[in-house]
Amino acid sequence: MANKKQPKIGLALGSGGAKGLAHIGVIKVLEKNNIPIDFIAGSSMGALVGAIYALNQDINKLEEIALESTWRTGFSIFDPTFKGGLVKGKRLENLVKTWIARDLNFADLKIPLTVVATDLCTGKEIDIKRGNIIKAVRASLSVPIVFQPVKYKNKLLADGGLSNPLPDDAARAMGADLVIAVNLDNAYFDNGLNHDLNKDINLIKVPIRALNILRYHLAQNSLKTADILIEPRVGEIGLVGWSKFFDNKEVKKNIKAGEKAALKILPQIKKFLWTKKTFN
Repeated sequence: MANKKQPKIGLALGSGGAKGLAHIGVIKVLEKNNIPIDFIAGSSMGALVGAIYALNQDINKLEEIALESTWRTGFSIFDPTFKGGLVKGKRLENLVKTWIARDLNFADLKIPLTVVATDLCTGKEIDIKRGNIIKAVRASLSVPIVFQPVKYKNKLLADGGLSNPLPDDAARAMGADLVIAVNLDNAYFDNGLNHDLNKDINLIKVPIRALNILRYHLAQNSLKTADILIEPRVGEIGLVGWSKFFDNKEVKKNIKAGEKAALKILPQIKKFLWTKKTFN
């Protein structure tokens, strides 16, 4: 008789600035449909969302934090500098500490978490699984030019999206039997959100488009071991795409996009889980 073991599920949350709020919508659908999350791996905004959820396992609390953020909150993190970035990032670190509630270590989390950052000196991906959560998330959020990189354990760390914007392999390495990956960099060319630059070409839109082309291909190359891929229909990221985190209208739109994308894939997740449980 088959041993019907419950498969372990890993959730890989991709980078993408304010588009990362779509992760909240995805988790809402998984939670509502009793899809357990045993491991989380997150890059950049995916690391922030993942850390808050891994601590509380309360998606309503996470959504409340996002909806309560305002432009005043955004301006509160602005501590200008010209040394390695426009913003020092200490106030961002304090804000993350407020959201997470206290200065915790990874061992304090209810769900095991891997935070992905990038070592600016070597260019290598750094997977953080131990130590201080706030420092790790702050490092993963450190978008070049915008935020100063973070000195962390003899390394100089920046945005996880530079090396691994969709860390499905990190979720697999944690022990997941089923990896659900949420890709935020699929929406640039093939789902109705593309546009003709010839009609509206300028010095801002061309570099943004070039950046998004790089992000698109890097995300595609990052996909290594995902079993299920969820791709919310979210818009392009600008030069400071994280800033829309503080726009309530944008927050609601991105959360809804995550819900819609997850609901579309939900039958596939349930079928995969049933197959794994039945034949293990």
